[in-house]
Amino acid sequence: MYGYDEESAELGKKLINELVILLRTAQIHDVGNLAFDQPIEKFHNTLNILFKGDPDIMFNLEGDSLFLGDTKLKIDIDGFTNLMFMIDEMKKREVGSILFSRGISKREVITFCVIFSKLDTNLPDPFERIQQEMVKAHLSNPEIELYEETKEKESIDDIFKDKKELAKKTYFSTVTAVSEVMESLKLKQAVSLKRSKRVVQSMVDQILQEDTTLLGLTNLRSHDEYTYNHSVNVCILAIAIGQRLGYRKRSLSELGMAALFHDLGKYDIPLEILNKATDFTPEEWEVMRSHPIMSVKELVRLKGIHEMAVKVAIGAFEHHLNYDLSGYPKLATKRKLSLVGRIVCIVDCYDALTASRVYSRIPFAPDKALRFMLSRSGKAFDPILMKLFVNAIGVFPIGTLVLLNTKEIGIVAASNPNPEKGDRPKIRVILDPAGNECEEKYIDLSEEDAHGRFYHEIINVIDATKYKIDVGKYFL
Repeated sequence: MYGYDEESAELGKKLINELVILLRTAQIHDVGNLAFDQPIEKFHNTLNILFKGDPDIMFNLEGDSLFLGDTKLKIDIDGFTNLMFMIDEMKKREVGSILFSRGISKREVITFCVIFSKLDTNLPDPFERIQQEMVKAHLSNPEIELYEETKEKESIDDIFKDKKELAKKTYFSTVTAVSEVMESLKLKQAVSLKRSKRVVQSMVDQILQEDTTLLGLTNLRSHDEYTYNHSVNVCILAIAIGQRLGYRKRSLSELGMAALFHDLGKYDIPLEILNKATDFTPEEWEVMRSHPIMSVKELVRLKGIHEMAVKVAIGAFEHHLNYDLSGYPKLATKRKLSLVGRIVCIVDCYDALTASRVYSRIPFAPDKALRFMLSRSGKAFDPILMKLFVNAIGVFPIGTLVLLNTKEIGIVAASNPNPEKGDRPKIRVILDPAGNECEEKYIDLSEEDAHGRFYHEIINVIDATKYKIDVGKYFL
């Protein structure tokens, strides 16, 4: 559910009213009682109407407001009592969200309602006890998450720190989600993208509010192909382009999922090839080049192939084809690449160039990677999307190490939101003129004196690898 949608809001209020009736019934009856028959039928019917638009329906508590997805459920006279009851009961149990997924049975709903309603809220750790009871009942649908109280008053520093912590939590949760999917594939177990979808939606929310913090985390690098942070970086960078294309939240989430799983087919490539430090043999390159097709094969095997899965599969298949189709896999007939494929192609290449990948131990500096890619614009990359990408990450991309006219050394911490001042980002100074590490200090290169002259200038871009400076640690 994206934005405020009157129809969704009305269905949301209807669903809350029906859920409250079920919860009140569960306070006095156990699973299997005939008293549930009529209310569960109504709740399940409303849920199925909502499932037509989204396979996951989530009630989310923020402060004293309840949301259906991103749609705030407005308090009105008719639904006031039930809405406030639901908010109060969720807070008592420290439940921040309830996620119902398509396919949930009536019995699963009733079982959850009985566990939720009959919990003694006077005892400590109510959320953990609900989770324990759900595990005992083998109940994985719906899913619940812990409620976190919103701080009413925070300083600017607190807000910045909170955003940074949230970004880190989201980043590493996404790495974990990708690794779980890959490991399930390797073990031939059932694969679910439910958790991945949630963390990608969280990324979208953060990037729409302020993209600098997450973009900074794309500077985290690993020599090991199988730590999955490349996939997460590609996801963040793709969403940043999508935002500038004017994508709505649903489309941004789909783009993020396509980027996150563009390398899904690599799960079956032997580690001795993936992590090989020397050049690949022709046979090994053949194996490496098979991963787009392998990705598609695995994606179409996932539960319930639907529109999102198709877009994810297309992104995975096309990300090495190149704008002029000179890449791989080779096509029998020429055709235009999808927008998703063209975006993932750009961001995958940028992250690969700037990372110390196993088959390229010396990474490009961010600005050099951009220049190299711009030189191939119109051939390997869509020229319009390349311009948007530069706009998204800046002329001096976040993470670029620079020497200032003050002899200080800093890292580009945020791009300038004004495209006309794209060469004047915000800098985090890390070394003073004497080369000593200094306390956290930021400089805005767009600041001018009374005569319209800039206080600071970038004199040169520095090779972080040459000076053995780990840029990534400054974003943690």
